[in-house]
Amino acid sequence: MNINCIDDEYPSPPLIDEITSPRKKLRADCSARKSWSLMDRRTDQEVLQEMGVSLLEQDDNEGHCEVTIAPHKANLKRKRDADIENVNPNANSASPQRRRSPRSPRSPKSPRAKARPSPGPSRPRSPRSPQAKPLQPTDPLETTLLSDYLVEEETPLAQVSTQYVPPHQSGFTSGSTSSCSGGKKHSYTPLGLEEELIISRRSKSEPLGSDTFSVLSDEMILSVFRWLPKRTLAHCMLVCKRWYQVACDETLWQRLDLGNKVLSRDALGRILARKPVIVRLASTEIAEWRPSTPPAPTRIQYLDLSMCTVDHQTLDHLLERCPSLKKLSLESVELRDATCKLIGGCSNLETLNLAMCRGITAEGLAEILKGCVSLQALNISWCNLNEAALNLLVTALPQKLQRLNVGGARIMTDEMVQQLASRCPRLLELDLSDCSRLGAASVAAALKLTRLEHLALSRCYLLPPHVLTKLGSMPSLQYLEVWGMLQAVSLGALRAALPAVQVNQFMFSAIARPTVGARRTSIWGLRTRD
Repeated sequence: MNINCIDDEYPSPPLIDEITSPRKKLRADCSARKSWSLMDRRTDQEVLQEMGVSLLEQDDNEGHCEVTIAPHKANLKRKRDADIENVNPNANSASPQRRRSPRSPRSPKSPRAKARPSPGPSRPRSPRSPQAKPLQPTDPLETTLLSDYLVEEETPLAQVSTQYVPPHQSGFTSGSTSSCSGGKKHSYTPLGLEEELIISRRSKSEPLGSDTFSVLSDEMILSVFRWLPKRTLAHCMLVCKRWYQVACDETLWQRLDLGNKVLSRDALGRILARKPVIVRLASTEIAEWRPSTPPAPTRIQYLDLSMCTVDHQTLDHLLERCPSLKKLSLESVELRDATCKLIGGCSNLETLNLAMCRGITAEGLAEILKGCVSLQALNISWCNLNEAALNLLVTALPQKLQRLNVGGARIMTDEMVQQLASRCPRLLELDLSDCSRLGAASVAAALKLTRLEHLALSRCYLLPPHVLTKLGSMPSLQYLEVWGMLQAVSLGALRAALPAVQVNQFMFSAIARPTVGARRTSIWGLRTRD
């Protein structure tokens, strides 16, 4: 055992006498603690090694810092060295690399200087101590402990914080070392793909060369924009002024499908500003629109407002600006007489769908029939028309009318059907379904329609089954709908009596009937021909 250690652990007798003094008791307690006094160190180099100052110096011949393990107390290190020197000099015979040299450990000519402990983890070396250089630990225990510590350049934080040099600028490769100004060498650790993308976004430079897209003419850009959907086209309008002007071309906005949407306030005015031709707003919630400018005619020809939610004033403002309508659908929309008058102002209207509309009166119906002289298809089924409105309907319909659906008119009589057949001899399709008062006289009146192709008499329970066989004399009849009237046996007999007529082919004939030269859609639909 070393004598110096005994002196450290057991104080001398004069010190014990001083401890008995009450004033100096506190001083003695504080003096027993660990201190960094220069009195218990033999050289300045050992003091710097103990304080870890020498670790702050960067060696010119070394590329990175060496990491050493610091024990908790410096006196334990001295005790261990003393035990090795005085007690058992052959204790390290198993490890010849750690065997003491006959020279002094503090001699500058010693080939193997013992590594001094450091008080903390590895940190940059100080330029104030250029002579102190930590050596590589050779003890197996210290080597094992050193493997648990990572070099700062291998940590994720050091990888991200290290200055990134692109490969094409610095010739950087994996594991290579690049030299910087001042003769210092910095090793760069290869980053991952995500880190490279983050750094490249931060240091993104402007593209070199000219914009090849700007060389194209407006006509070429317009031809490219025709292939884009409307949402993407709206985003292109925000790129630059030139793209905005090209994207505002009215040929790109001929069709607008905004079905099942929610339009904000005054959004309808911005839609009309694009000058579309076909607008679909089926099942759309349309907020109020109060334009401050006088009404100006638009280019809209096909307008679908089926089952939309819209107030009366907004609907009137919209119809007031659509005098060129050819097809209009207002299914399940509440109407007023003023709205019907605006519909009558569309003199070019050819197809009108008013199925299940509410609020249609005889005065409003008169305004529609008076102005729409070019009407060819009318669906006014299930509108709960009164008797006056029905009498006006069968006597004031346009003579050029070809398709008519008055299904659900439960108060319609045989006399009204006769007036209808004499008023519209060019009918091609006639739907009288759910007109429960019709009898054999209505079938006789339908025989006068020589051009009729499709006749629907579903759920007309007062019609005798044998009267339906007379429809075989009609030369142009192709489809007959009698759903819910005949049993299976009677239905088979009717099909045998009418071999040239297809019976019960379309359950909803006036809604889902395909037309020649068009897509499969309703005869009252708003899709144009191919």
